[in-house]
Amino acid sequence: MQLKSIQVKITFWVGLSLAIMGAILMGHFAISTKSGTTISASLLWQQGVLFLLLTGAMIGICWYLAGRLARPLTAAARFAEDLANGVSTEKVSVTSSDEIGQLLSAMNSMLENAESLVQSEEKRNALQGSIIQLLEQVSNVAQGDLSREVIVKGDFAGTLADSFNYMISELRRVIKQVQEMSEQVAKTSSSTQSTTTSLVQETQAQTDQVIQVTKAIEEMATSIQRVTENAVLSATVAQQSLNNAKQGTEAVQNTIEGMSRIRGQVQETSKKLKRLGESSQEIGEIVQIIGSISKRTSYLALNAAIQAAEAGAAGHGFSVVAEEIERLAKRSADATKSINNLVKTIQIGANEAISAMEESTREVVDGSHLANQAGKALTEIEAVSGRLAELIASISQASTEQSQSSTAVSSAMAQISAITQRTSDNIKQSNASIQNLATLADELRSSVASFKVPQRR
Repeated sequence: MQLKSIQVKITFWVGLSLAIMGAILMGHFAISTKSGTTISASLLWQQGVLFLLLTGAMIGICWYLAGRLARPLTAAARFAEDLANGVSTEKVSVTSSDEIGQLLSAMNSMLENAESLVQSEEKRNALQGSIIQLLEQVSNVAQGDLSREVIVKGDFAGTLADSFNYMISELRRVIKQVQEMSEQVAKTSSSTQSTTTSLVQETQAQTDQVIQVTKAIEEMATSIQRVTENAVLSATVAQQSLNNAKQGTEAVQNTIEGMSRIRGQVQETSKKLKRLGESSQEIGEIVQIIGSISKRTSYLALNAAIQAAEAGAAGHGFSVVAEEIERLAKRSADATKSINNLVKTIQIGANEAISAMEESTREVVDGSHLANQAGKALTEIEAVSGRLAELIASISQASTEQSQSSTAVSSAMAQISAITQRTSDNIKQSNASIQNLATLADELRSSVASFKVPQRR
């Protein structure tokens, strides 16, 4: 029957509109959630399964209700056709107390009235005319024209016509609701589609930015790794410099101690040379005394020789002794001169050695001062090298920690990039689903547009 197919179609589209509204609500929920935080794939899968279950349940309920609505109406239409054709029929089964039940009860009452009045040809013709008129209206409704109503007369078909008009009124209300819902679905789908399109673009831009940031972080991690390696190498060099400074300090300290010993030895040698000079001075004085004694002895020998010559033969032996004494005095004088020359040479050498020792002592003192200054400088270098080594070690440790942190950040950014890409794909899928919903809404609106309802005044 056409009436049954139309009612089932209406009911189907009503259920589909409810499913579309539910899908849009789920889409809004998913998009609003994605805009705040990232949804895992399992949660999106659960939402999709729940959405399918709810949609299937709503369509099943609508289909069941449509069947319950169509079966009584089909029975009523078949009953009216049989009654119009004059075919004897049984009463329609009434299973509800709503408007359809009231319509079926009225048709049963009409059947009872028709059976009681069928004896009259005129009444039978009037009944047939009323039923034909009612069937024409039913045919218009079956073709989608809900703008007309059955004329209610005071005869036995009036109750049926009144119930039929009430049914048409309810169908108008349902059709108008479906039209309004389809228009609302179309508007909401268009708005949501625009929002999701913008969200797709923003998500794509965000994905590009995340990729750029990830590349920058990877480059920074590589740079930090090189800095860490250089810091470790610098720490090794600084430690070597510290060790060299310590060795230099020890060498300078040993040099200072050696110079101190040399200065002491030079000073001791200078003292000995001074004592040697003093001793040679004393020797010179003694030599002078010996020379003076030799001169006197020579004078005495000369006087003795003169006196021996005056004594003649008696003084010959004494003359020989005097000559021998004179030779000894001369030899003593010559030896004294040689010794005096040697003493002078020794004194000159000692004085030169003393001067050289004093100069060496001054140079050793100056060298000691320079060594002390070098030791102080090396001590300061050692302290600075120690602080520098500690600082470079701290920098190396900080660079290592920073390298580890940058590696962790790079890994996290890679995960964020993957999640953002999945989110972008999910939003694109949602946008495609919303486009499908918009298409279904347009089809629903086109299907509902085939029904003709009176305009509001």
